[in-house]
Amino acid sequence: MARILVAGLPAFGLANPSLPLIRALVDGGHHVDVLQGEAFRGGVERAGATLLPFGFYLDGALTEPRQLIRYGRRLFADMAAAMITLGPRYDALIGTGMQPHLTEVERAVDRPVIFASPVFFQNDRTARHFADIAVGLPAPVRRLLRTPALRRVAGAGAGAAVFGTDVGDIIDLLGMRSSSLNLTVATREYQPYPDDFPGGVFLGPTPTQRRPDPEFPIERVRGHDGPVIYGTLGTVFNTWTPFFRTLADAFAGTDALVVLTTGSREGLARLGEVPENVIARSFVPQTEILERADVCFTHGGFGTATDAVSLGVPPVLTPMGADQFFNAYRLAELGAGVVLPRREFTVEAVRAAADTARHGDRSGLERLRQSFASAGGPALGVRAIESVL
Repeated sequence: MARILVAGLPAFGLANPSLPLIRALVDGGHHVDVLQGEAFRGGVERAGATLLPFGFYLDGALTEPRQLIRYGRRLFADMAAAMITLGPRYDALIGTGMQPHLTEVERAVDRPVIFASPVFFQNDRTARHFADIAVGLPAPVRRLLRTPALRRVAGAGAGAAVFGTDVGDIIDLLGMRSSSLNLTVATREYQPYPDDFPGGVFLGPTPTQRRPDPEFPIERVRGHDGPVIYGTLGTVFNTWTPFFRTLADAFAGTDALVVLTTGSREGLARLGEVPENVIARSFVPQTEILERADVCFTHGGFGTATDAVSLGVPPVLTPMGADQFFNAYRLAELGAGVVLPRREFTVEAVRAAADTARHGDRSGLERLRQSFASAGGPALGVRAIESVL
């Protein structure tokens, strides 16, 4: 049995992808401690690990710009300091998500320091590729992705304001950070230019854990004769009420059953009354709904997008920020999804996108689904980690 420390920022999109790997490590007989925010205690403990809380001074979502500016330097410094201080007590350390100080941790701790990426591996070629395909990104962002000098300027600026260290080319934060072992939740088929990352271990995504809700009318969904439309903006970028209202209005009075999850009680209150064929809740049992859904309208967060693909549900993707543009346009490039930009999100466009998703060519979706199904998953990650202990 090995003692393993997992450390990551308290942000759902960065933390949640690591939970299946943590569970697999625990199931494999290893002791796992997780340096993470208090808000993640439930997920960490359900995975069988022990929480070591930090970041208690946060007073809002880390994805809010003011939170990053106010607390980013402190969070990254505290995380690195804790990894260096606690590291000698463990047989290996795993840094998840964004790890600007990982090289410093490697130099200071005589243990394997592993990097687990919650997104694609990135390098100059993938950055340029995403700039080419992600036509919905603002022009300055696409220019930044194409230009190494601008990326280095961004790395210096973000380093001073947020990371507390000059990270060089900012795209390197999403590259293969570790000299010991690098893991990603992408598959080789999903990863652009996978041969650019020799030694990288492609685990593939793990479907969201099934969490039934006895109060949700799931039998109404399972027994519905017409199409089932699912709409979600995830747990962070979910304040855009017109997304939910447009979906409700687009299919009002049709034979479709629409299931919407607003991600918060406040969002549900803002949505207001909905047509009879719409079920709107703050939270829903996503896996059970996707098992019956015909189309999934989503922001393109890695979890929901890959959940949909894993269950063969064509996604319609409206990216809002973070890695969502990369996910959305990569799925579209592979023929596994349809991108509907936010500025074009109208009743008519929603109906047309749903029709395209339901009745279009699904061969790309099926190829990617098969790659997810045949990937090694968390068990492969455990074997890779054990190989460097």
